[in-house]
Amino acid sequence: MAKQIYNFEVFTNKKEQLRKIQKQRMRATWAKRIFLAVILILAAAVFYVFQNSRCEYYTYKEESQTESNNDAEYTLFADGYIKYSGNGVEYQKKFGTSEWNVPLSYQNPFLEQSDTYLLLADKGKNKLTIFDVNGKVEELTFKYPVVQAGISNQGIIEVILEGETSSFIQVYDKEGNIIADMKSSVDETGYPVSAAISPDGTQLAVSYFSIKGMTSKTTVAFYDFRKQLQTGEVSLKGGFDYDDLMIPRLCFVKKNVLAAFGENKTFFYNSEEEPEQIKEIVFDKNIESIFFGEKHIGYILDNSDNTDEKRYRICLYNKSGEKQLDTDVDMNYDTIRMIGKEIFAVRDNECTILNTKGRVLFQEKLDGSSIETIMPASGFRTYHVIFRDKVVKMSLRFWE
Repeated sequence: MAKQIYNFEVFTNKKEQLRKIQKQRMRATWAKRIFLAVILILAAAVFYVFQNSRCEYYTYKEESQTESNNDAEYTLFADGYIKYSGNGVEYQKKFGTSEWNVPLSYQNPFLEQSDTYLLLADKGKNKLTIFDVNGKVEELTFKYPVVQAGISNQGIIEVILEGETSSFIQVYDKEGNIIADMKSSVDETGYPVSAAISPDGTQLAVSYFSIKGMTSKTTVAFYDFRKQLQTGEVSLKGGFDYDDLMIPRLCFVKKNVLAAFGENKTFFYNSEEEPEQIKEIVFDKNIESIFFGEKHIGYILDNSDNTDEKRYRICLYNKSGEKQLDTDVDMNYDTIRMIGKEIFAVRDNECTILNTKGRVLFQEKLDGSSIETIMPASGFRTYHVIFRDKVVKMSLRFWE
């Protein structure tokens, strides 16, 4: 059998060459990784700067004159926009292009919406109309004037009606069938100031205000409709009393989480089983405005008495009551709203846009008469601006 003869010197040299090749490949791999990491960090830094930097200039990309947008409001709904006023409701899948239009004649219209339904009511009158993405669902006429209303994702609505000697809290399904009818008097339960229907339509919360002698009291009561379907009676789940405090607004911010808003306080309740208060927020100043985003509750506090600070404080909380932002800002506003991650404050033709970090992205007087509404449009820092006499598509710029 032939013997195998190894040249150890050649074999050793090849091992050294292989090590050098492996080292070179490893260096090249790490160089690529470091280069890619630097590129990603730079891109993230540039993105962060652009997202949080202020634009000083604007231009109108599109502009169309209109007869009058006076009192017209816009809101996002489904995959498009709702335009509404006392003259009716219009759904636009593409901004400015009507999918359907329902004419109405309301003197003091107000709109409430859920994920799948919306209602337009005539405050102080006895009319209310329900809509979904396909158009009009039902129109309801009540015996007494509507004070307040709300709607769930199933189209179940709650209304507060003001009678001659008593008030009524009523609940209807989307076909107009009555589910609950509760009478309220000042002497017994107190005056119903606000009500809220849960997203799934199974719970109702009502804020009652009463005065006895020199003292006043608010009661936040929780009702359950799940048993009502079998027994025909509305079940009172529980309630909370607050002395010398009015709570003029209630809102279910989650399926089983209710927020109750007072002059300088907000209470959060878990209503899944027996209602319990889970959070209390107290401000050192009165709340001037409240606005809602998809994930946030926003507050405007008047800071004008503090000459060392800016005019307003903006506070953002998540829907569990945890603080996300507390900052001062100088701006003028009559109306404020939040869409996506941006806050829009408007007064006359002046517009202020802020992000959720409290940074002012834009603040300027625009070319046009009074601004009615601002809505986000496709594109970076691009918006539909509805003036009283025209509609424009505005693009913000960092430079001229």
